[in-house]
Amino acid sequence: MKVLHLSHSDGGSGAGRAAYRIHTSFQNANVDSKMLVSRKRTSDSSVETIARNAFGHQRNRLYEYIEAKVSRNLAVNASEFLSFPRFSLLDPPKNLLVQEAEVILAYWVNGACLTPEKLATLAKPLIWRLSDCWPFTGGCHYPGSCDRFEVACGNCPKLRSPSPSDVSHKLWLEKKVHWRSLNLTIVAPSNWMAALAKRSSLFDGLRIEVIPTGVDLTTYRPVDRSLARKRWGVPEDKLVIAFGAMSPADDHRKGYDKLKNALQLISESPLAPEVCAVTFGSNSFQTSDLPISSISLGRLESDEELVSAYNLADVMVVPSVEDNLPNIALEAIACGTPVAAFDLCGMPDIVRDGKNGRLVEVAERDSLGRAILDMLSDLGKLSDMRVNAREHAEETFSLRDQANAFIGLCHEIRLGH
Repeated sequence: MKVLHLSHSDGGSGAGRAAYRIHTSFQNANVDSKMLVSRKRTSDSSVETIARNAFGHQRNRLYEYIEAKVSRNLAVNASEFLSFPRFSLLDPPKNLLVQEAEVILAYWVNGACLTPEKLATLAKPLIWRLSDCWPFTGGCHYPGSCDRFEVACGNCPKLRSPSPSDVSHKLWLEKKVHWRSLNLTIVAPSNWMAALAKRSSLFDGLRIEVIPTGVDLTTYRPVDRSLARKRWGVPEDKLVIAFGAMSPADDHRKGYDKLKNALQLISESPLAPEVCAVTFGSNSFQTSDLPISSISLGRLESDEELVSAYNLADVMVVPSVEDNLPNIALEAIACGTPVAAFDLCGMPDIVRDGKNGRLVEVAERDSLGRAILDMLSDLGKLSDMRVNAREHAEETFSLRDQANAFIGLCHEIRLGH
């Protein structure tokens, strides 16, 4: 069976990293697997880029910039993430890898990678793994409280100039036409994403499966916490709260304001002198904005660096207010680090409240801060949570289980084609 994975990238972003992991897990299972991307991050020879030369790479970046700029200009504010495709770097009928594939897996294909019109020309059994909600909306990647995707979009609250026939409705209409021509099966990483997809008008009548994101449990594992702290210069006698995100201050979904509220509460508690915050994910992270003693590790590029960062923490805080199944939470529990988060979106799939972390109500301003304090105040229970976190990762989020589920689905769809 020949399988092709289509993705904007094979690394960098959470979606790109997840796509690449699935591709390599197929190879490890002796499946003839190739990957096609517009931005190549790895040196893997089984990953090909749509751009074949320096000119192609420059064209790709230009198209991606123009598309992002136009979408931002249409949005009511810069923190809203919208995509209205104008360019398609990939022309499927002319690509040899596409033509050779028996089954295609698509991931995050925005960023001038594919337009709906070009996607419809794949003419192969297609499994679309939902990195976010864009495939079934009129342009937003996360709808927030809006439910217009259940009907036909339009009057989009994320646009500067909403109307019944605005660009969100036009894109919805375009998708409605082109999705009809696809032999399409949907896979959601989280139960929350699957539930949204089932409500959408664009996916009405389609098969929607849940396959949890897999983590490499041989790489992401508990290691010596003392050595991890020495590596980054983090005091061994501190209670460490960790937080990681790319440009968190620019993406309201990541809940940076919620994190600061929680840390403010902790800074006013008797435990404050014993607590230290560690941040990573962005070179521009301003730890001076945080109300407690803080250390920034900057942008971490390798798995080994991330494993070390997760292991130095007593608690990993994932304060997202809208997210699918964030890699950072999955990787943290794989390393045996308990997670504190809000009880929404994909987080209940990862965190079992009181077992391997805490889930709290987002509407209660001090709930996250109190939960973190409770965790840090009972080191015996925190130790049990570490064990439970690793066990939950092994039981639910292994790469092997994810690969087996996807490979089984590919065989089924291929035989039914």
